[in-house]
Amino acid sequence: MDIILKILLIVLIADFISGFVHWLEDAYAKPEMPLVGAIARENLLNHDKPRDFLKKNWWQSSYDLIALGFGILAIAWFVFGMMNGWLIFLVVLSVNANQIHKWAHQNRQEKPWLVSKLQDWNIMQGARQHGRHHRGEKNTYYCVMTNVLNPILEKVGFWVGIEKLILMITGVQRRQDAM
Repeated sequence: MDIILKILLIVLIADFISGFVHWLEDAYAKPEMPLVGAIARENLLNHDKPRDFLKKNWWQSSYDLIALGFGILAIAWFVFGMMNGWLIFLVVLSVNANQIHKWAHQNRQEKPWLVSKLQDWNIMQGARQHGRHHRGEKNTYYCVMTNVLNPILEKVGFWVGIEKLILMITGVQRRQDAM
């Protein structure tokens, strides 16, 4: 049982990390910014035309997460002398967040049978929950891996609260999409 709880915890941590990065990109990354401008443009395009990023292969939609994942593993190993299977599992899940996100945009015929089943069983996020992110101002339901965290984070006002805190401390407002 201990191993199952650890796996579930790591899946939820990866989901939260992917949601946090997604929120940062949607809320604060701007197309004109150096380094992250391309990511901001991709996010804006995903909000305007949600299926366009399905044209990209795994590498094209995950290269930035792979680089970040290798960076995390390198820091863990060289700075903290820490490396274990759980950390590697967390990084592997996290670098695949965009692929899981893409599956939420695909219809049943476009994705593997097992993915459809995991979505049917509410183990992996499907189109219905992810669709909530694409409604209205696109400022909700950022976690893209499971159906677990988004309702909880929305109920407690996590994203709105953190944006208010950032505004209060720094004076920086959330990006307003003009697309």
